[in-house]
Amino acid sequence: MLAAFSAALLVSLLAATARGADYNIINLDNATLPLLVGQDLPAFVRFDKDYPHGDKADAFKELAASAVGAQVLIATVGISTYGDKMNQDIALKFGYKKEGKDLEHTDLDKEFPKFRFFPAKGGKDFEYKGAVKTDAMMMFLKTKAKVYFGLKGTLKDFDKLAAEFVKATDKGEVVTRTKAAADALTSSADKEVGAYYLKAMEKSVDSASSWFSTEFERLKKMIDGGKVTPQKKETMQLKINRLSSFVSPNDEL
Repeated sequence: MLAAFSAALLVSLLAATARGADYNIINLDNATLPLLVGQDLPAFVRFDKDYPHGDKADAFKELAASAVGAQVLIATVGISTYGDKMNQDIALKFGYKKEGKDLEHTDLDKEFPKFRFFPAKGGKDFEYKGAVKTDAMMMFLKTKAKVYFGLKGTLKDFDKLAAEFVKATDKGEVVTRTKAAADALTSSADKEVGAYYLKAMEKSVDSASSWFSTEFERLKKMIDGGKVTPQKKETMQLKINRLSSFVSPNDEL
């Protein structure tokens, strides 16, 4: 009976995803949401109009495409303002509408989308209030939800070494392996990336284990301050992406 239920649920999900035509985004409603979120996998859920469009919708689609294979559900709840006004009850449940007052189309245009993270195994859900940009949402899921993404300017093998370094008692041994891996890289771009991971490890050994988080926050603050040039900002963001593997080492690797 359980197998039959699972099969039926899978068919339902595939049909919902197909209707939405957005790759790797699961459509949820008041029936399927409680069956999926807070279960075995963490979930990142968007609350928005039925057929969203624009830059924010494109950023979410890009996030979903990047999350293929990652241990996270990317889902959406479409809120309708006509007919049966589907999922207005879900909006009420999570505080996105007031009791006794339905959301109108203008409300959805002005105040949505909203995003919510649901940890696995019934952990406390909370609202994501960061930038609705692909890189920002990926960074959130990587650092807060411990979901692995290969961020721009990173290398998976070195992300794995970063995770090993943070957890290792013999950090020198991991540094030795990282140096060997960096020396084995062939392209100049990859060599530059590998050299940064190695330098970060050596900095941490020479100073303190808190160096990663301190440097991560320093660079983030400089970018958020808006006083750096676009070129400098891009360079800093690449460093932040690499440091995130030390700040939030991932167990999926």
